[in-house]
Amino acid sequence: MEHNIGRSRLGRPSQAHSSARREAAAGNPPAKRGRRRQGQPPSQGTHDNEAGGSGATRSRSRRQQVDDVDVDAAEDGNVNVGQYLADDADWLDEDEDEEPREQQMQQQPPHEAPHQPPHAPNLQPEDGYPGGPSNFSLLTEYHKHRAIPIWNAEPGDEKILKKSMRAITNGKRVINLPKMDQNVDWFWRAIEATGLEPLTRTNYSIIDHGVLTAFAERWHSETSTFHIPIGEVGITLDDVQCLLHLPIEGKLLNHRKISRAEGVELVNTYLGVSESKCWEFFIDTHGPHITYGDLAFVYTTRWEEIDKAVSENRPMHEITVLRQQCIRAFLLFLVCTTIFSNRSQFYVDVVYLSYFQDLSDVNQWNWGVAALTYLQHYLDDSCKAGGMQVAGYLSFYQGWIMMHFPKMTVWRRDPNYREEMPRNATFSTGQGHRDPVMYRQFLDNMQVSDFEFCPYDGHRHVRPLIDVCWFSGWLRCGSLKAKHLPERVLRQFGHVQGIPRDPAAGAPARMSLLQIDRVFMEEVEMRMIDEEMRGPTVVRAWDHVPGYISWFYKVSHPIMRPIAAPEAPPRPANLEVLIEEQESQSVPDTLDICRNVRTELRRALEANEALPGTPIYETVNRVLGFVEPAFLYRSRRRLPGRGRFDPHDAARRFNTQ
Repeated sequence: MEHNIGRSRLGRPSQAHSSARREAAAGNPPAKRGRRRQGQPPSQGTHDNEAGGSGATRSRSRRQQVDDVDVDAAEDGNVNVGQYLADDADWLDEDEDEEPREQQMQQQPPHEAPHQPPHAPNLQPEDGYPGGPSNFSLLTEYHKHRAIPIWNAEPGDEKILKKSMRAITNGKRVINLPKMDQNVDWFWRAIEATGLEPLTRTNYSIIDHGVLTAFAERWHSETSTFHIPIGEVGITLDDVQCLLHLPIEGKLLNHRKISRAEGVELVNTYLGVSESKCWEFFIDTHGPHITYGDLAFVYTTRWEEIDKAVSENRPMHEITVLRQQCIRAFLLFLVCTTIFSNRSQFYVDVVYLSYFQDLSDVNQWNWGVAALTYLQHYLDDSCKAGGMQVAGYLSFYQGWIMMHFPKMTVWRRDPNYREEMPRNATFSTGQGHRDPVMYRQFLDNMQVSDFEFCPYDGHRHVRPLIDVCWFSGWLRCGSLKAKHLPERVLRQFGHVQGIPRDPAAGAPARMSLLQIDRVFMEEVEMRMIDEEMRGPTVVRAWDHVPGYISWFYKVSHPIMRPIAAPEAPPRPANLEVLIEEQESQSVPDTLDICRNVRTELRRALEANEALPGTPIYETVNRVLGFVEPAFLYRSRRRLPGRGRFDPHDAARRFNTQ
């Protein structure tokens, strides 16, 4: 039997598995290597987990699949192992689990110790962290959070304090993409019918990296909220529908990882790109992806072909096919530069084209949940100590910040904004601070008036608060999951904030993707925050129950930097002169004046200068009643644990003695 273990691509030999070939040439069969447990496939991009699969759900490795091929068939020459290795790896459905870890450990040889994680599962100090939390019942993963090195950094450590995360945004791509005139009815009517048209108007060409970093530092994946000095605040489904005007009801996106062959079929069938050209795209991007430039070229090329076909009076069915391909290319470009903006900043995932196969069904998908889930997925990564970049729909992310913190960053109102447009279109962004230091200080020293709890009251005639905004539980987009817990941010809905329940009560940790789909589609009414849990409406926008803030400061870390005591001001050169001038003024103290008045009045009464029953006697006693509370207030104020003192009540008690 000839061991054909080499790999080839497009007929050319590859160096892949060269060590296995050398072993085969030496007469030693290659060792069985088992499946890949963690990490990305060698030929896949860095963001493949977000595109529909995950490294944890990969199927058997190519080597193990080769080892499982029928040996007799290979010896008969019916199986080309080298070609088999060159084919794309198959991927399991997201809901299929691999072997339990316990079973794998049992299969290890007795002399090999099971693999141990590099860090202990719980590294929390018993006494808590400086600045909090001191109670780890809520933030169980805080020992991995980026807030720890920021708090511990020296004041001059610019490497930590001034480091901004790399913000991956594609807002300019959407803005600069050529678009058809608004009077092209066949195009814009189809785009509006999908529910995705608002995404053409909700993008910013300038993104403030510093402010995005400052908020990513305060994100906590355990609660899916930002932790600031006034409590928890978060991005809700109500924010999605008001800022983006995307649908927040409908089927959750359920795509999975696809192979290159499946990607070729999608692009060839629904965009009209030849199969050979599709393979070129996928070879260049090392997977079923298309670069932004190539996708924009497909869109503009179809546009030109449509104009040419109309001018040549070609059959209507040919023109219709070209129009649908043009619309699909535009929609794929639109959602991949906004909702599904990933870390690559180079190409789009072909898997999302599957949602545009039938253009009449596009509006049935829940694009708002997809945008929120995708953004929270990247925030979960960026809040960790090793996080270096943040991605997702960053124009939406910054729009939420500007809407709720209008005094914090640089923006002006867009003169073209109209009230029926998405609220994200309100802003025209400016160049802010590149580093997060100023924004971090703003948040550390913020007041309740700096946060706009309910900024959409004037927009309710366009986007009313619908019931699904109260849904509490898991959301999903493909293989990604995100928590939506409105009970933690009740003030953003106009209700008094109480101490919320444990996040696991609303979003159990081990819910599968199929269970999440079933709950959101069939049990959403049972998972809403009811009237009892919402509590009373606020009188002041920041109202909360007694004890909420003290509880929050125990379980969280709302201040990012320790408050340094101010240095003593420099000693004036003429300090002695100033002291002499102050003493020469000899301004009498008010309490001393009251004490002198009381002494003189008491002396007059003891000397019978004012006899009982006379008008002067009553007047002296009334004046004593006015003066006495000043001394009682002073003595009461020195006693710990006493309530507020009422001077009028003291006067009444004095006069009754």
